[in-house]
Amino acid sequence: MRWRKKKKEMSKIKHKAMFIICLMFAVVIGLIILLTLRIIKNNTGYYKIDSRVEELKKEKPIKDSGFKTVGWLKIQGTDIDLPIVYSKDPYEELPVQLESFGWSRNELDKNGNYYDITGHNIFNLSATPKIKSDVFHRFEQLMAFTYYDFAKDNQYIQFTMNNENYIYKIFSVCFIDKSLASFFPTKSNVDKDKMEKLIKVFNDNSLYKYDIDVNGTDKIIALSTCTRFYGANNNIEFYVFGRLLRDGEKCNHYRTTKNKNYKEIEKILKGDEKDE
Repeated sequence: MRWRKKKKEMSKIKHKAMFIICLMFAVVIGLIILLTLRIIKNNTGYYKIDSRVEELKKEKPIKDSGFKTVGWLKIQGTDIDLPIVYSKDPYEELPVQLESFGWSRNELDKNGNYYDITGHNIFNLSATPKIKSDVFHRFEQLMAFTYYDFAKDNQYIQFTMNNENYIYKIFSVCFIDKSLASFFPTKSNVDKDKMEKLIKVFNDNSLYKYDIDVNGTDKIIALSTCTRFYGANNNIEFYVFGRLLRDGEKCNHYRTTKNKNYKEIEKILKGDEKDE
């Protein structure tokens, strides 16, 4: 009888051991799967192109206006998903019917390396900008990048032109005095030395440090809008800069960290990210 009892106890111990081994094996397999999915996401699926080629083709010429539709802008994490127009006449005012559009400050040469695009910010002008609102339909949501949690999760700009969807990695988010911005290029072709100087200005003023390489041979897109973050009488514009995805480069998630510039605006935000 004793040997049967002992055999039974041994059997229970074996079953428990097998259960623990199987459980540990399942945990390891689960971790491997999660790690694999994260690697796949980081290298191929962090941003997926949502083509706007057909939408751009449907845009009709603007009647009685020198403005022409030249591209389509879409920014990750925002509702900014709209046509971009351009007029060769730098003094032509944007027609009322186009106020929900963005517009280019320079002619978008398909071989160019610097595109300067701006849009109205009518409803998001406080020192604690909102990330989202039903009334936003211009560039108001660009101000969402003042919040670190938003900026680190949304890192891509999609710009469509010439029947192609171009993807840019965000590398700088900053407030820039208009007197400094007035020296930014008015042409879409910038030589390497000047581009490297511009990139230094963009990085020096950025609220964040982005873990990506940017140099004078890259193609840059500059997105801007007005702001009253520093008060109603300031002379500041809000900018988000991106560089074109390089050949063979994946849409991965890259490290974004706050820097000393962000710490300065935190005093204005007062940590009030409840608007998110």
